[in-house]
Amino acid sequence: MTITKSSTRLAALVAGVAVALALMGAVAVAPAQAAGLSASQVQAIVSLLASFGADSATIANVTAALNGQATSGSGSGSTGGACPALSRSLQQGSSGADVMALQVFLNANAATRVAVSGAGSPGLETTFFGPATHAAVVKFQAANSVSPIGVVGPATRAAIAATCGTGTGTGTGTGTGTGTGTTLEGGEGTLDNIDTLGDVDTSIDEGQNDVKVLGVEFDAKDSDISVQRVDVDISTHSGNGSANLSNYIDSASVWLGSKKLATIDADDIDKDSSSVWSFRFSGLNGVVKEGDTANIYVTFDVVNNLDSTDDADTWAVLIPATGIRAVDGAGISDTYITATQSTTLTNTVTFNTASRGTLTLSAGSNNPLAGLVVVDDVNETQDVPVLEIKVKASNSDVTIHDFPIGVAAATGNVNVIVKRFHLMQGSTVLKTESISSAAAYNAITFDNIDYVVDEGETVTFKVVADIFDTDSGEPDNGDTLTASTTGALTGWDAEDAAGDTLTESTHITGSVAGNAQSFFGSNGIDVNFISADEVKTTGAIALAPDSVEYTIKFSAKNLGEVTAYFDGDVAVGGVVAAAGTISWATTTDSSTGTTTGSYGFGTGIVTADVSDSNDTDNSGDKRFEIESGETRNFTFKVTINAGGDNVAAGVKLTGFSWDTTSQDATANLYNFDLGSFHTDTITGLNIQ
Repeated sequence: MTITKSSTRLAALVAGVAVALALMGAVAVAPAQAAGLSASQVQAIVSLLASFGADSATIANVTAALNGQATSGSGSGSTGGACPALSRSLQQGSSGADVMALQVFLNANAATRVAVSGAGSPGLETTFFGPATHAAVVKFQAANSVSPIGVVGPATRAAIAATCGTGTGTGTGTGTGTGTGTTLEGGEGTLDNIDTLGDVDTSIDEGQNDVKVLGVEFDAKDSDISVQRVDVDISTHSGNGSANLSNYIDSASVWLGSKKLATIDADDIDKDSSSVWSFRFSGLNGVVKEGDTANIYVTFDVVNNLDSTDDADTWAVLIPATGIRAVDGAGISDTYITATQSTTLTNTVTFNTASRGTLTLSAGSNNPLAGLVVVDDVNETQDVPVLEIKVKASNSDVTIHDFPIGVAAATGNVNVIVKRFHLMQGSTVLKTESISSAAAYNAITFDNIDYVVDEGETVTFKVVADIFDTDSGEPDNGDTLTASTTGALTGWDAEDAAGDTLTESTHITGSVAGNAQSFFGSNGIDVNFISADEVKTTGAIALAPDSVEYTIKFSAKNLGEVTAYFDGDVAVGGVVAAAGTISWATTTDSSTGTTTGSYGFGTGIVTADVSDSNDTDNSGDKRFEIESGETRNFTFKVTINAGGDNVAAGVKLTGFSWDTTSQDATANLYNFDLGSFHTDTITGLNIQ
């Protein structure tokens, strides 16, 4: 048999029709491009299908297949006219299979039909972009809020992708969506009960991510609804800062409930001649099931370094008229948001520089109590705790560069007592500073420690001192040292995560007062509380007072290398502290020290629980001998009589005298950490 050109053309047409019929039946076949069809042959097949009554979606699929392009089969999620494969800009004068695919898409909607009959009409689409196609494109652009210029550029291609619902759409001023196509159940439906959501922010700080700035809710009525695109306008900038949106946000996103559908970079958002920044999230395919209520949110990622001049500037964020496009189960694409609704779907957002980080100082749980430190006569006495500070960071991570403290000596100069100070965190030495200035007070700065305290975290630091040996001539017996710090102390250098410097007193607050540490060369005592007791006796006859016998037990240990002598004389009641005696005071629930009223104090007596033949028990010269390393237990007793009705009384010890010379046990006063050396307060004492 002889094969002629006409029979070749017929074979191609037959192959093409076979493909078309297969596509009409949703059967997957190989594209017919292998048949080598020309543009006129493709047009002939398309015309033949039209004469068979094929719908526009089928014609679009056939056209794509005959040109070797992707098709959308049954259930693929196509929700408008079949999506044309457009990879280039098209304008009047363009030609090619993509022009025909564009015409097929436009013809799917009567409002954008290229022609009613003849060339360009449904089923008779051509490969040439002429005036009729230009006019149809302008109509489509006007209906979809794209500048109606008749050129199919990135924005128009994105709008086409949004209306037909095939997935991702990108372009200038257009967000990248994540829709993949979903079969919608139901017939014709709408978005109903559109309203504004109130759970959005009106004031946002630099560095915040995914902060909600606009919210819309609606119901899916009579059908599943697929939201295809959302338009957003940002306008009405107010303030002294920049009118450039990218100075405020890094990106914007659109969410359906808790699912992020699309994001656009701020640099890709266009500004029109009215200084309105507009962007479109297209290709979303956010499906809301029939009868459900959905929430759509617009969120911002705010820049980390908002300029101070932009602080407190405001922007209006809104969804414009026809700013939401959605498709129902019948494949009908429609726009929503009226001009009236647009005025309510607006939120004014204030941008703020982030709250400055802060540091709050407080005493650590092991802040050293007042105490006596025995100093070695040959070697340094190292790591003596003098201060413990808790530091809490708020509003931001805070980096501490320089950490200051103040140190005061009660007598002499700090530099002859302490050789060096160490700032520590845990067991780590962060910085060591020596003392060179001969002064009773020294401000010491531990510089360049560069320690980061995380937001909300509390870190404990401690300061320890290395004390000179007594062979150096200092410290003298009884020299004391007190360390402290406050948020107002000069020398702090700290910055928050935004790089802003924290100001003393304003952003660094609180104070920590250390307790005095007293130093003795090779000798000293340590006194510890054991127990307290109170025994009340009610007055037996008229005008007899109630009385209470108060007892406090304590121990005294000789820390030194030679014998120590502990003074046993007791001061008159009410003395807060006095050298040369064991001093004590009365106390009530409302005050400490001497109370009002005429109690009629008894005589305070101190006795050793175990006697020692070396003790001295002379009137006014009572001493207890304590050998080096020895601990002795003692009991203090005093009786207080009620001096009126309904009075209260208690007792506390306030100081102990000691020395290493048997003739005089009064040279040194021990009054460290005596807060627990007291009885309970007995109330309701009366004269009968």
